[in-house]
Amino acid sequence: MKKENYIYLAVLFSIISCSSKEHAEADKITRTGNDKTIAIIAQEWPGQKPKLYDMPVNNGLDHLEFADLNIVQLDTADLVLGISLDEQQIAVPLAYLEGFEVANLILNNQNYLLTWCGLVGSAQVFAGNIGDDTLGFDFGRALIDNNLLMVDRKTQSVWNQLSNEAVHGELKGTKLDLLPAIQTTWGFWKKKYPTTDVLINKDTVGAAFPSLLFEKPYYTSWQPDSGNFYMLDHHQPENLGLGLVIGKSSLYFPFSELFKYPSPVEFKGLDETLTIHFDASGLTAWAEDSTGNVLPGTLAYNWAWKTFHPESEIFKD
Repeated sequence: MKKENYIYLAVLFSIISCSSKEHAEADKITRTGNDKTIAIIAQEWPGQKPKLYDMPVNNGLDHLEFADLNIVQLDTADLVLGISLDEQQIAVPLAYLEGFEVANLILNNQNYLLTWCGLVGSAQVFAGNIGDDTLGFDFGRALIDNNLLMVDRKTQSVWNQLSNEAVHGELKGTKLDLLPAIQTTWGFWKKKYPTTDVLINKDTVGAAFPSLLFEKPYYTSWQPDSGNFYMLDHHQPENLGLGLVIGKSSLYFPFSELFKYPSPVEFKGLDETLTIHFDASGLTAWAEDSTGNVLPGTLAYNWAWKTFHPESEIFKD
């Protein structure tokens, strides 16, 4: 088996109540309240034109604890968050992230930033620090190009999810390190790692969108010019694709194209051959380099990826 250090992302159906495992504990992050607003040119609502806006800032999610797998109830079709570190595999149910959109995690003395933006269909994991500085992140209640904004607690700089970059404030122009990640279903993750641990958040206080904590997210067909954002009652993965940034090049592999080929697919468009894995039942795709290492990648709707990477090479039949 190849040694993999990567993070699988997924979203859970219901709020769960579980007990912590004795053999492992997640470190706690002290929540820092933030009642400030930040003046920024951004969208107040999806699909709107940007304007000068006093953006409120909500607390990011901080309290994740290990849960008993015998108690956690997940449907195989639920999208879920997982971490594979050496011999330990961890799934992080993201139902709570649907209401928070931003979460901070300390695991094995490493800081992580977890994000989910249903508007663009994208969940990502970043290193939660710049150099030796641990930032900690909160949720900015505004959008740029219909995409999630995060606010770091140290400098109050504002970051855009799909660009990985600070777009406002002291750290403007700085990029976060995107970690290798795959969005998938609980059924896919559980089959791959039957002994996986699960991290949950029992404390839902402070959610930016508390009503969404009780709703199951689905991939949608929303686009910026199609009216108000709405959630469907079924997945539409045909709108998704796998985006990669490698050096100065960007690539996008639409699910609609990957459906046509047996997995994996070898792609020879760069200096090295990439292996693209696709699993339709798991609603997931990921890329490996020539040595089998999982590359940082992003699932996102085609319009969203093109917005942030207009020069991207598109994989076609």
